[in-house]
Amino acid sequence: LREVFGYADFRTGQHEAVEAVMTGRDAVVLLPTGAGKSLCYQVPAVVKARAKQGTTVVVSPLIALMHDQVGALRGQGVRAAALNSHQDELAQREVVRAFLRGELELLYVSPERATLDSFKRMLARVRIALFAIDEAHCVSQWGHDFRPEYLRLHELRAVVTAPFIALTATATPNVVTEIAQRLELVSPAFVRGDFARRNLCFSVTHVGADAARLVELTRLLDEHAFRAHTGAGRAIVYCATRKKTEKVAEALKSAGYAASHYHAGRTQLARERSQRAFDLGRARVLVATNAFGMGIDYPNVRLIVHFQCPASLEAYYQEAGRAGRDGAPARCVLFFGVGDLVTQRLIQSQSGTTVARQRHQTAGLATVERYARATRCRQQILCAHFTGAGDDEHAPCGNCDVCVGCSSPAAPVEVERDRRPESVASLPADARELIVSAVAHLSRPVGKSGLAKALRG
Repeated sequence: LREVFGYADFRTGQHEAVEAVMTGRDAVVLLPTGAGKSLCYQVPAVVKARAKQGTTVVVSPLIALMHDQVGALRGQGVRAAALNSHQDELAQREVVRAFLRGELELLYVSPERATLDSFKRMLARVRIALFAIDEAHCVSQWGHDFRPEYLRLHELRAVVTAPFIALTATATPNVVTEIAQRLELVSPAFVRGDFARRNLCFSVTHVGADAARLVELTRLLDEHAFRAHTGAGRAIVYCATRKKTEKVAEALKSAGYAASHYHAGRTQLARERSQRAFDLGRARVLVATNAFGMGIDYPNVRLIVHFQCPASLEAYYQEAGRAGRDGAPARCVLFFGVGDLVTQRLIQSQSGTTVARQRHQTAGLATVERYARATRCRQQILCAHFTGAGDDEHAPCGNCDVCVGCSSPAAPVEVERDRRPESVASLPADARELIVSAVAHLSRPVGKSGLAKALRG
């Protein structure tokens, strides 16, 4: 830990995870974003390799994540490599030869490659010290990043006798149990960290129309001095759709911000250029969909704004948790309006999933709505969601918008909804936007009489 990675001591949860796999036990590790999950398998990997106990194989879902991890490890003198489809045939052969000769301390592979028969045959020829499964929530059919390939990783238990360690930053107690079952872990140690991020200020801004959101977004960016093209710190703005990502990025650039955008619909070259501009500080603000961020480690993200709400509280915490990894203060702001729920339901309806999964997605969206409308400490809500414990496990953070801005709880939302307006008034902008959005997504034309009846209920 000290000699290779430069840390004086373990953080919460890391020591328990390392001890488990060093004694040959399987483990499930649930640590919040930024808590140092990677060290839980990297430290044992180096110790075991240098004790001639074999190579550690790491299953990682993203090539960009593999690239970042391998680059950092090599910079620390660790013999690490990745095997992925972005490499040419010669590069892949060189990695395979090094692996078969036992020259690697860590080998990173995708879940698709890990379950190939050819890879299993290769595993049988090499001494394996540890098998690590990163972003393990992808194994859960009810998780927010489900990857079908993860469901086959249990097959490796028949090939590898080494301990397995599964790691994630976003899993409810039910998903943690499902991870252990689906990976067929044997009497695993369950390691859970503290999900309170005391340097983060969580807040929710109730705002509907895009124009109002852009005004609030620019205010937040100016408050953190992001209009200047150079300076310390970064900002990430998350949007739910590619179209919105492009629209917001263009608006920010027109307003004079050094902004770029990232989504899965762009070419690989365009995504790489956008991320590189963000890496080097040429673009201090990145507008992105959830395609950006898994495993990305920027220490100085000072502001994260969700221009539209995500699909679940797990997704929100994972994305918001990318702020303040250096321990310095950072803000996480969620914009919320009824139109966000319409957008997420539309995305879910187009996903072609099963009825059971659609029900789960609906429940996930409900957790975000409850969080947005809540009148109690937001840190308490987030911690309780992931630990399954009550709100009283953590004291109020004293930092979120509820703790700072409300001396006493507001009236429950349900009571406010029951109040009838005293007089007829024009619809607010967010209601108009909701109606127009709903009409725009109808599968066939609807006359004005039918629309009026629908709106009246």
